[in-house]
Amino acid sequence: MARTDFLRLYRRIAAWAVCGAALWTLLVPCDAAAKSCPNLVIVLDQSASMAQNPMGITVAQGSPDSKWSIATKALIGMNNKYDGLLPFGYSNYPTGTNCPVSTTVRIPPGYANRVTINNAMIDYPYPGGSTPTCTAVTNNAKDLVVKDPSRPSYLLLVTDGSPDALCCGADPVKTTVDAIRAAANPTMAGVPPVYTMVLGFGKTTDAERQALNQMADAGGFPVTNGDPLYRYYRAEDSTALEQALALIVKSVTGGDAGSIVTCEDGCYAKGCPTGQACIQNACRTDPCFDKTCPTNQYCLPTFYTNGTSKAECVAACKSPCPQTSRCERGQCIGDPCSGQCQAGQKCELIGDLGVGKCVDEPLCKNTLCHQTQGCFAGQSDGECRDDLCRLVTCPAGTVCHPFSGTCESPDAQPILSIGSGGISCEVGPSSSAGRLSWLSMGLLLSLLVLRRRRAS
Repeated sequence: MARTDFLRLYRRIAAWAVCGAALWTLLVPCDAAAKSCPNLVIVLDQSASMAQNPMGITVAQGSPDSKWSIATKALIGMNNKYDGLLPFGYSNYPTGTNCPVSTTVRIPPGYANRVTINNAMIDYPYPGGSTPTCTAVTNNAKDLVVKDPSRPSYLLLVTDGSPDALCCGADPVKTTVDAIRAAANPTMAGVPPVYTMVLGFGKTTDAERQALNQMADAGGFPVTNGDPLYRYYRAEDSTALEQALALIVKSVTGGDAGSIVTCEDGCYAKGCPTGQACIQNACRTDPCFDKTCPTNQYCLPTFYTNGTSKAECVAACKSPCPQTSRCERGQCIGDPCSGQCQAGQKCELIGDLGVGKCVDEPLCKNTLCHQTQGCFAGQSDGECRDDLCRLVTCPAGTVCHPFSGTCESPDAQPILSIGSGGISCEVGPSSSAGRLSWLSMGLLLSLLVLRRRRAS
């Protein structure tokens, strides 16, 4: 009896979830105009103090415990993870003994800079010299404005403390704050701002904390939702550093996985020529473009990371799959969540009832994807996948389930098959009208079933 009551409650809640999702999708457009991605230039402090460990204790030269080793390892990881998401650049300072600083951005921002930037950090295995942060900010900002005034730019300043008087004058903090503020608030017409996001790495003194706070305020993007004593991104160990870097990239791009405001460049924003598809933000030949499938089948493309692809004619699920299953390639396969989990979620069993609930996927917590992608669990991290529904034309009477590319029944009985009817942003040339009609039908049927159950 208890199990029957639970299943009845579960189905009712799930039905309302379908209704809510349908209404939300009707109100929120699937495709939103995304802004161009800003430049993000890593400006890495390579002064002598970076040879210490995060607690400020001297360690052996080249030690993996030094702030320099930990910082470069985390930045390499950030590069590898977010390569292709926005244009990255790189500079380090000083470039020699005492105060020398390059007059230009060492590696100008761009896409596919991952290997070049990673190698640049490896080229300087040991830190040394003073801390000319004032000059580093001024030189990098000036160079960015000259070379790429068309888009916003950010400096990601990774430093372990205050600038030096040797390099920045009698009041080095004020000189540096003035340089950061000047870059963020240009007075000349047509000169774009260059904002500075400050990441303080390692344990700091009160004076250093106050200096980093002033620098963060001047940069235009202080941290306002954490400890009020720290207005800069704070990291005192490798884990905190990696988390801070993820937050900074998320802030710069404008949102996290799947957000409609995430910046876009490349083919996700501009599209591809006829016969090609935008996969991982690169135009590739669409293997389904000129392939014809038998009636009641459709072409499902598969793209491999080595650049190859294939096209298969697969069947659609013309009838809704029962609860605790979902459609895949024309067949109903077991799924405790009935196919209702979305990007960024995973299915979690509820006791021994054979049903599940959709919960947040922890591997996607710090994974950022392009606007038209979704995050799913990979082997050890979140994995960004393209929505195959953008490339699929489903047979009549079926709709495309997001990301899987599976064509299935629009589900005339949502209580019995929660989530098996997919909602697609693009199913064909008239996708908006088709999506509206199918969602309206699903919403009406869900409400009718709920009304019938109340009456009984």
